[in-house]
Amino acid sequence: MKRWYAVQSQPRKEKLAEQQLQNQGFSTFCPRQRRSRRIGKKVLPVIEAYFPNYLFVELDIEREQWRSVNGTIGVARLVALGSRGSPAPTPLPLGFIEQLRTLADVDAVVRFDEQFKAGDKVRIMSGPFADLCGTIECAPPGERVTILMQLLSESTKVSVSRASVLGA
Repeated sequence: MKRWYAVQSQPRKEKLAEQQLQNQGFSTFCPRQRRSRRIGKKVLPVIEAYFPNYLFVELDIEREQWRSVNGTIGVARLVALGSRGSPAPTPLPLGFIEQLRTLADVDAVVRFDEQFKAGDKVRIMSGPFADLCGTIECAPPGERVTILMQLLSESTKVSVSRASVLGA
């Protein structure tokens, strides 16, 4: 059964690693984001990896030669959690990459423009609260939403960028 796995690329080599994996016949996904970056005295729009130094590959580790991923140009390693030695790669949660792909355009630029409403369960994808879940308290039009989270056994309101929130 095919599952998605995280691949750590060499620093700033996500595109190269993605191309090389695709040349080997692997299905890949490298989500990107539009940002503004100061270059010299100018602020220019750029497209960069949403998860710097990481991309994703779809594999059936029972049938495919997944170890070849580690030897691919631009790849540092296939992410594997567990004991030392040569543990098998760790699959991502089911539906995670599929959800990201539905939010991406043809250039793999992910846009989190979901219309949230009070009571929606969400996961924060970036920033200091990354990977934490909460409930939308209010989502006025604009850049930020207010999320009610359980932190240190208390309900806490946090305001985060709408772009960093994904429906759970």
